[in-house]
Amino acid sequence: MLIVVEGCVGAGKSTVAAGLAAFRGSQLLTENFEVNPFLRAFYENPAENAIETEFAFLLLHFHQLKNQVAMASKAEVVADFHLGKDLLYADLNLKDKRARHLFGELYHLVAGKIVSPDLMICLSATTDLLVQRIRLRKRDFEMDIELEYYARVNSAYEGFFDSYPGKKLRLQMDEWDFVKDPTLYERLSVLVDGELGTK
Repeated sequence: MLIVVEGCVGAGKSTVAAGLAAFRGSQLLTENFEVNPFLRAFYENPAENAIETEFAFLLLHFHQLKNQVAMASKAEVVADFHLGKDLLYADLNLKDKRARHLFGELYHLVAGKIVSPDLMICLSATTDLLVQRIRLRKRDFEMDIELEYYARVNSAYEGFFDSYPGKKLRLQMDEWDFVKDPTLYERLSVLVDGELGTK
């Protein structure tokens, strides 16, 4: 069983995934974004460093999810990312048509080699809330990005959620504050079971 938590930068993916996994006694899989050697360069100059950043992320995410196939067949895994995010960011950041075409081919190749999620938890939030959270966590490489970029990413995520064909559960993060009220994990777990038909 694979449950993925997705949302824009600052939506709370890691927090929600970790809290839900702890409450349900599930295995936790977290995106290892910091190992991407091109990430800081991308934030300094997105247009110049998009190709290597996006291809590296796709392969990193694929490798992490591929290694969870056996685990997800035996136990419940909660991940704080979905491979579909790589197509989303590629559409936003890859301006070179040939690079985007090659990226799409590679995406479809690796997507066929991993398990599909049983449920996606979609974290929706206003751009204002996202920017507020990004500023609070003070990751230096995120601080210099133009706010308009985060608005575009957030809009792309809303479109991604709308078109996602699998089982999904949508949360409005302006209303779900798991940091202030950890008891919300129990409520979320009940909703998850309802969507999965497990209880």
